[in-house]
Amino acid sequence: MRDNNSNKNNPDFFTDYCDLRARLAPFKLKTDFETVKTVSIVNILLERAVNVSAGASTKGRFGFGSGHTVENYMSRAKTYTETLERGEFPLKGRFTEPGVALVDHSFVIKDGKLHVFYNRGYIGYEWDTMTVDTVGHAVTEDLINWKIEPPCLSVDKNLYEEYQVWSPGVAEKDGKYYMYYTGVNYSVAQAICLAVSDDLYTWKKYENNPVLKPGKWCEWGVDHWSDCRDSMVFVDTDGQAYMYYCSSKKTERGSVPAVGVASSANMINWRDEGAYTYDICDTALESPFVLKRGGKYYMFYTNCDHGTAYAVSDDPVKGWESLGMLIPWTVPPLCPANVPSCAEVFEFKGKWYISSCLREPGCEQYLELFELFWREDGTVTVGKRIE
Repeated sequence: MRDNNSNKNNPDFFTDYCDLRARLAPFKLKTDFETVKTVSIVNILLERAVNVSAGASTKGRFGFGSGHTVENYMSRAKTYTETLERGEFPLKGRFTEPGVALVDHSFVIKDGKLHVFYNRGYIGYEWDTMTVDTVGHAVTEDLINWKIEPPCLSVDKNLYEEYQVWSPGVAEKDGKYYMYYTGVNYSVAQAICLAVSDDLYTWKKYENNPVLKPGKWCEWGVDHWSDCRDSMVFVDTDGQAYMYYCSSKKTERGSVPAVGVASSANMINWRDEGAYTYDICDTALESPFVLKRGGKYYMFYTNCDHGTAYAVSDDPVKGWESLGMLIPWTVPPLCPANVPSCAEVFEFKGKWYISSCLREPGCEQYLELFELFWREDGTVTVGKRIE
């Protein structure tokens, strides 16, 4: 199948392609992580460029495809190669497993190490073209140098999640670790599934998955696209757990972006607590993350089309007051997801940090960590990137 991105008749393309391959080749002999990471991405961009130039479609199952052009692939490959030639690292401060588009993620601190679990997407491909079928795992002691562990979870065609697995969210209670992830069926009906671990390395899926679907306030159905994803669980000081997830709520105006909320005493059986909406969200409300500080609850979330926003409440279920945009994206994105997103906030070795995964054109996405500072009035500011 051909599409409008085809550049097959461009007589200069093959010359440019071979030139970049030759310039990149010496860096393939390097073994340091920054070079290996960059070379893997340039390789993918060049491969995509040559395939699309030959007529490969970029449309995907649902027609998404912003930024997937020969010109974009070649331009980014050239920029990264030129930066390597100058002795610099173009992706410094942006972590990913080589060749992977790192998207939704979750942090866990154990024995002085920071673990991150993440979607293993594909650079150069939309999620509906190359399915997201495994959850990745990496560990760091200094937020700069990462050890990449084997993927820890995958789809299972015999379960609800026969199509994809998304957005791991890990919480600890009483020495056990609970990973809540999004199971996606062929109709893209999403539900929250569970896996449990004692050590963060070996995970066993709960036999009665999924553990949560939205309440009647959502137009959810197993036979059509239904929003129930990006879950995270916050365990309060009294042991009560609260789950927050991306969904949509029925209103007189139709379905609107919403955060679904549920509560549990045992981390398995969940009680629907309804859904909360924000007036500043007009496209989608994704990746909610909640923490408690100074007796107040803070929710950080992706305001699609705009960036990362946050809110505060005295109650973990209701009464959220918007504090506005925290990391706004001022350049019009190619699609609602091309904004600083997937924020999580954590304290590590005495300092606070916030994460972000800005999506670049062509489905490049990396994990970035920034300093975070709390003001006396309870609001926050974002500092420099860790690199």
